[in-house]
This record gives sequence, structure tokens and C-alpha cells, in this order.
Amino acid sequence: MVLAVLSCSAAPVSAHDEPTPAVDPLQTIVVHGKRYPDSVPDKELSREVRTAVHDDPFFYGEHVTITVTNGIVHLEGFVLDYGDVKDVLRLIIRKFPHVKRGVNELEVVREDSDDG
Repeated sequence: MVLAVLSCSAAPVSAHDEPTPAVDPLQTIVVHGKRYPDSVPDKELSREVRTAVHDDPFFYGEHVTITVTNGIVHLEGFVLDYGDVKDVLRLIIRKFPHVKRGVNELEVVREDSDDG
């Protein structure tokens, strides 16, 4: 059986013995921010949003009323599917970056099928 003994001799070290690292100059920080476009009058925004929603070939918006107050789009009425709600909100947010918020007040109405 072989025993190995390790011995460490530690010499006391003081803070004055260590060389102080050189201080790096401050580095420049560049911040990239998203600039929001200037606000659009509610009447104009309402007309643009209404046109985009009603012209969308995948969204049936005949039962949807669109109003704009202070840059906030309110959707009222009913749609036939929950996917329509997501689609119309996505359409508004994607096409109109100056919209502050979209308020969903849509009701999903489904007819019962005879399939059981």
C-alpha cells in the first residue's frame, strides 16, 4: 500500500502584493430602439382598418363593427370561428403599426350541426 502525502505550503498574501489590473475605458453602448410612427387621426385609421378587414379574402367581416378611439381599435359583433378572432387581430397589428391596441369584443357564434 502506497500513501501519498500532499503538502501545500501557503504563504500569506496581502492585497498589496497583487498587481491591480488595468482599468478598461468605458465601452460605448449602442441601444437600438423601435421608433413608433406618428399617430394617425382616429377617423383616418378607422377607415383604413375597416377597408383592410373587409377586403381580406379570408375574413368574413360583414358582422363586425370597427371603431377607433385614441388609436385603440375596438372590434364588436360576431364571427363564426375562434380562428377569425385571431386572424383579424393579427391583420390589424401587422398592417397598422400605429395602432396602440386592439380590443376584442367579438362573439363567436356557431350553428349546431346535425352530425351529432
